[in-house]
Amino acid sequence: MSISQDQAYYRDTYLFATEATVVADGRDEDGAWVALSPNIFHPKGGGQPSDEGTVGGTPVTPSRTEDGLVILSAADDAALPAVGAQVGCAVDPERRLRHAALHTAGHVLGHLGESRGWQSTGHSHYPGQARLDFDPEGLEAELATPELRDAVRAELQAALDSVLATGGAVTASMDDAGHRTVTIAGVNSEPCGGTHVASLADLRDVKILELKVKRGALKVRYEAEHA
Repeated sequence: MSISQDQAYYRDTYLFATEATVVADGRDEDGAWVALSPNIFHPKGGGQPSDEGTVGGTPVTPSRTEDGLVILSAADDAALPAVGAQVGCAVDPERRLRHAALHTAGHVLGHLGESRGWQSTGHSHYPGQARLDFDPEGLEAELATPELRDAVRAELQAALDSVLATGGAVTASMDDAGHRTVTIAGVNSEPCGGTHVASLADLRDVKILELKVKRGALKVRYEAEHA
């Protein structure tokens, strides 16, 4: 039987706490779990780590099942409320905002790389290891020395600073098939299930740290914070 679950985090990155109804519960190898609606927890996926938070004061970790349900597993096998219960839930605001800042900055940086003709091959928006991967084929001369790579890094940083200065709005929409698209005004639109800031003006300290070619990929490392 399909379980209806409102994914509130899709609509509002800044909804850190709410009352919700337990729509499913169970146990697995990680212990007890519940599913809530509305659900404000982002599970790990799309290069973004999961939220952390509490349900009724109990620490939980979110994950997504094969059928798309976001479940919240209790730490240390703590007790959780049963189906039908009304419960308060909250996500860690600092963790949520940092992930959102890194994800939005990654979309902008990916767009700038593709604008140079680079072909995207992967990404990670994890704090401390955020990066965009591109196919290095054909870029050998442009990236041949540390000095050349740093010059390209500086060009990308200048382009990034220019885009961020526009303060473009960041919005999301869902089509009838349940496919979500994130649009950054003046930048691009792309499918995405992650959390994002409301505006590019919400970003600060967005820096491109390094360009290097490793394991057959051009890796562009970066960092970002929420204002």
